[in-house]
Amino acid sequence: MNYALETIGLTHYYSKGTPQQVAAISDVNLKIEKGELVGIIGHTGSGKSTLISHFNGLLKPDSGKVLVNGVDIHKDKETLRNTRFKVGLCFQYPEYQLFEETVYKDIAFGPKNMKLSDEEIKERVFKAAAFVGVKKEHLNQSPFDLSGGEKRRVAIAGVMSMEPEILIFDEPAAGLDPRGRKDLIELIKEYRKQTGSTVIVVSHSMEDIACMADRVVVINNSTVAMQGSVDEVFSRSEELRSMGLNVPEITEIFAKLRAKGIDVPANVYTVEQGAEILRRLASGRCAE
Repeated sequence: MNYALETIGLTHYYSKGTPQQVAAISDVNLKIEKGELVGIIGHTGSGKSTLISHFNGLLKPDSGKVLVNGVDIHKDKETLRNTRFKVGLCFQYPEYQLFEETVYKDIAFGPKNMKLSDEEIKERVFKAAAFVGVKKEHLNQSPFDLSGGEKRRVAIAGVMSMEPEILIFDEPAAGLDPRGRKDLIELIKEYRKQTGSTVIVVSHSMEDIACMADRVVVINNSTVAMQGSVDEVFSRSEELRSMGLNVPEITEIFAKLRAKGIDVPANVYTVEQGAEILRRLASGRCAE
């Protein structure tokens, strides 16, 4: 079976060959299926960002392989170049990467490098801009005249305009207020639903991951510590805490309610889930 993305024994060192040599990631083996939405979590410095920088060849492994659709992305220069269009990466604070004179040109940068026709570039720019909510009247403005939230949408549209088979977000909601955070999560979920693309989200927010992911991968000490469904991973709260991670606050609240003998489920990971269960409880209809 060819997976959308697979890593085999992936290892990368920083300061290789010096006394300061350290493994940023070590022997990482992952298999991500086509169309999956996978959340990657881990404490700061665990290796998450280094790992995803290998997925489209920004970093080259010291050992191991990265396969996209079963093909080693470092097979040759042409394969690596094509991989960077197939695997789109939105860095943390992507708005800091805007640099063109206009919003249109920024969104068009990727498709232009794909050597598409002007007509197809235009079509992709308008499609991506509309999807993320960038107004048409903003396309001819400087991206630096926009608000912070609008800039982020432009930056994300620039990656989406390449129509990658795999779209990766590194801390996509960083710095956003609760409303902006919720809107972005819904946008990511809708993108996956409409395109069928494989989506990978790196986040330190357990609740954000619980809202989106089919499967969760936990990175600790530079390697995969555990992986599974949201329920499978989040139920191991003591292990997660030992890795410097905490289950969502709402989960802790419901655990305390259960400890007091109140009949509520244990697998509550989002505020929305919790609110619905409490409404049922208040009406006398709470059930596992």
